[in-house]
Amino acid sequence: PCVVQANLDRTKVALICGGGSGHEPAHAGYVGRGMLSGAVAGGVFASPSAATVLQLIKAVTGEAGCLVIIKNYTGDCLNFGIAVEKARKSGLKVEMVICADDTTLLDKDTIAGPRGLCGVLFIQKIAGAYAAQGATLDSVYKIAQLVCKNIGTAGV
Repeated sequence: PCVVQANLDRTKVALICGGGSGHEPAHAGYVGRGMLSGAVAGGVFASPSAATVLQLIKAVTGEAGCLVIIKNYTGDCLNFGIAVEKARKSGLKVEMVICADDTTLLDKDTIAGPRGLCGVLFIQKIAGAYAAQGATLDSVYKIAQLVCKNIGTAGV
């Protein structure tokens, strides 16, 4: 299922996020002005399908483009990545950032790298506020990348 912001301003960069169910209100609880334009949920601890993610991207993306924010989980990277590529192929301007903020797992500890945890909320808020001010997709993408590189959390 998808949630889309009411009264969405399609002249501004859209932001979406999502992942498996089981941690609500993430991410639907963060849809709103200055945050996410839309959110998508898969089954319990399962990534939403690429088709569902693509449907959401198309629903929220205007001329300004869309930033897709995901956490570093294999299914999310795969399905959101496929959706982003298909959206680009259809002519939409889309960028994707991957939050990997878990400081308890170093790259050498796991093949997939650090997980994405609650640091994603800071990316959503900072990039969302920047987009709400009318920043370009490239600028919103760069600020989101900057936050990604400078945030660390620990799942306890």
